[in-house]
Amino acid sequence: MSVYSVSNNYLDPYDPFWICRLLALKVGTVTILLFLCNAFLWAPQSSMMYMLMTILATLASEVLPAPTRSKKIATFIGILFLLSSSIMMFGMLAYFRIAFFIFLMGFTYLCLRLMVANPKVAAIPTLMIVFGVVNSGGGSMDFNAAANDYLYYFEFGLAGVMTILFFPDFSANIFNSGFIRILESDVANVGNPGYKNSHPAVLAALSVIHGRLPLLPERYGTLYAAIIEFQNAFMRPRGLTAEEQLLGKSVLSELIMAVKHGVPYSLNGDNAQQLKSLNSSAYAVFEKLVNGYNPCKA
Repeated sequence: MSVYSVSNNYLDPYDPFWICRLLALKVGTVTILLFLCNAFLWAPQSSMMYMLMTILATLASEVLPAPTRSKKIATFIGILFLLSSSIMMFGMLAYFRIAFFIFLMGFTYLCLRLMVANPKVAAIPTLMIVFGVVNSGGGSMDFNAAANDYLYYFEFGLAGVMTILFFPDFSANIFNSGFIRILESDVANVGNPGYKNSHPAVLAALSVIHGRLPLLPERYGTLYAAIIEFQNAFMRPRGLTAEEQLLGKSVLSELIMAVKHGVPYSLNGDNAQQLKSLNSSAYAVFEKLVNGYNPCKA
């Protein structure tokens, strides 16, 4: 089983929604581009800070809410500007010890206020403070040095823009990983009267796949609606016999395998047909779910 398949038995407990695997691929891509850039751009000092800022901004463009490539690029440029600006400001004030201390206190206060106002970007102000203080330890800089560094930050930053523009879209993998997590939770809870759509595992998966819908074809929106309907109809059943519950688990397990292998699923199998003969209404709920899934694999 490939590490980058939709589902991996070893990685799924640690990366259930394929997010870390996506970030690893993206970091690897931008790192290769950065080393190629470094071969041609003669930076005035160590290029590691420029490269690190580009990698962090690239990661932020994927982690922070940005449903389109244009918004990801805007997020990337904004994060790169904030990080590089904090480093430049700390560097220019490093010579003035008292002014630097006052600036650090005020800057930290404003960053903490921002973290309270918007928890989604809480890590960004922290990184601005950390990298600003670390860079100030290397000595002060004048305006000309700061301007030159800005140019290098954004020259290396072009590698991040190229990565966002041309990196393959793996939104379908993230959607399918979330779908698998929902189905696995359903298999474990068929017949459980206390199982609801508000179950933490279901809510987390629904949140992840819903966030990817703007990047996916319309048929995934149809599948998302079918998943919601299935959760509301079948996963809160009334009066299912033990045999019907067992057949439902079997059909769900078969569907999970189809999603993992990226193939359509047919309800012509023995388990599905037995469920149809025993409970046609339960079978109809499965049919709507499968009809929502199969076009995504056509």
